[in-house]
Amino acid sequence: MPRGRDKHETPQESIDSILLAVSRREDIDHETLSHYFDRLDEEWTQGAREKVLHLLRSHDVSAHTAAILILSELATDFDLEELEDFVTDPTVSDMAKLALSPILKELGSEMADEGLVEYLNDPAGAMLRMQMNLLELVGQSEKGVESVLEDVASMPLERKMAFINWLGNSNDPRAAKLLIPLMENQAGKVVLAVLEALEQLGATAATQTIPALNYLVSTTSNRQVKQQARAVLGRLMMHVSPDIEMEGNVVALQHLHPYQARVSFIDGSGAQMVLLSWRRPDGRLKGVNVFIHDQWGVKDCYGIDDMELERWVELINEMQGQGFGSFHVSFEYGRALIIEHRTLSKRLRHKLPIAYNVWRPLIEARPEEYEDAQHAEQAPPEEALPAVVAEPLTLDEKTRALVAKGADLYKLAEFASWMFDPVARLEPYINRYWSTHSAQELLFPPTTKRKRRGVSEEQEKQVQEDVVLNEAIDELIDEQWQILYETRLRKQAALFAYAGRKKEARLMNAVAAALHPASGIPAREQPFVRMLMKTSIEQGPLRMMVEALGSGSAGPLPIALFGDEPGE
Repeated sequence: MPRGRDKHETPQESIDSILLAVSRREDIDHETLSHYFDRLDEEWTQGAREKVLHLLRSHDVSAHTAAILILSELATDFDLEELEDFVTDPTVSDMAKLALSPILKELGSEMADEGLVEYLNDPAGAMLRMQMNLLELVGQSEKGVESVLEDVASMPLERKMAFINWLGNSNDPRAAKLLIPLMENQAGKVVLAVLEALEQLGATAATQTIPALNYLVSTTSNRQVKQQARAVLGRLMMHVSPDIEMEGNVVALQHLHPYQARVSFIDGSGAQMVLLSWRRPDGRLKGVNVFIHDQWGVKDCYGIDDMELERWVELINEMQGQGFGSFHVSFEYGRALIIEHRTLSKRLRHKLPIAYNVWRPLIEARPEEYEDAQHAEQAPPEEALPAVVAEPLTLDEKTRALVAKGADLYKLAEFASWMFDPVARLEPYINRYWSTHSAQELLFPPTTKRKRRGVSEEQEKQVQEDVVLNEAIDELIDEQWQILYETRLRKQAALFAYAGRKKEARLMNAVAAALHPASGIPAREQPFVRMLMKTSIEQGPLRMMVEALGSGSAGPLPIALFGDEPGE
């Protein structure tokens, strides 16, 4: 929407004077008009848009014309909701509403042209049809639910409550698809309104409502919400078939079969991706990508409703090509990993993404909840599954021998990103380390042996390097860091063991055993810690430059696997 004007330039005219000029003058030259548009654009969301719409409320034809001219130039998709609210306002004249029709059409509103005229002739009927179209969108896929809930999340509380009330009175089971995700990560007042709306829907949506209420009762810590959910659940159970509670997620899953689950390795920041896909009756796939972090929980979630099998393979290859390799695992393994991080989010009071709440019935479903279980991957019973965290090893002689090889982990591509953070704390050591090496030596290490005279120089550099590393480790590696990375290594070991890379998994687990503060092995004597610190310092300048350019690792996802595809 910004038109490129310097927003710090001192304005020469007020917004009111500009609107007056555009409404009254017919001799405004193109350059001046462009300047007026720039000024209005600068303050569009700070009051200018409301003043333009106010012109449409008047009975002045010139004011109407000026308002339409300005809206045609400046209105974008972000303004569509305000414009549609304006059209549905009974205090606005029909002439003003009709004048907006071309702009609504340009912005893709369903109220444009015939829809607007229909609304003017039968406001109640037109609004009902619009709401039915919304439920039609919701009933098509999880992506439709996501798009609506994103809008609902930004609504003021009063509008949100009115929308929830309308859903409860709709007598349409599809309304439950919107109401159920709203029971999570919302204020208690909103959740109570949702419970009332679900009760109003009654038996029409009971197959969705009853499992969701059972889930809410078992997970919420709000006593009032828990009591109300139990009361609603009890009243619903009196009016439905006794076996409906046992259906669980089968209603949502009866036409889907698990296709494939993949889990990426843990990167240096503690992040992973869990990818799940399901085969639809038409042979195409649904897919969801859950981004998890061991210090946050579930950070983000992306889903796609309609994907070719070939596209799934392409996505996996794209991940591999960008350095985000993944392992093929069972659905139960992926599910256990996600649920662990969902629990962490709750413990840390981090809100779950809206998309996760929408996809949760699919993500957290157990294999027996699918109608045709033989099509599911033959996962072993949950108690027989490998844990997502490897059991700690005893520091015996064999384990200590592996610890001595800890630096070998940096020969694995999966450990390329394992470095000390934040890089800013490394700066003093980076400067000292670089002072002992020329830039040419760091970028292009010598490949030939030095003459005897140069051996002492190399030894001196090694001594200086060791001093820097020892001081950095002693200063920066504390017990909290050791416990974090010990757990991180055991999680990586569990994943590698599950993928059949048992030798590497045992090395990780041995390094983890030494890293634990109770091992008694000083951090500076552990080859893995020394290699981690050396790598972090050597790559420090590049990492600092990347962060300075604003391209650090702060983004939610390193790869947008389920972005919008062409034609969606």
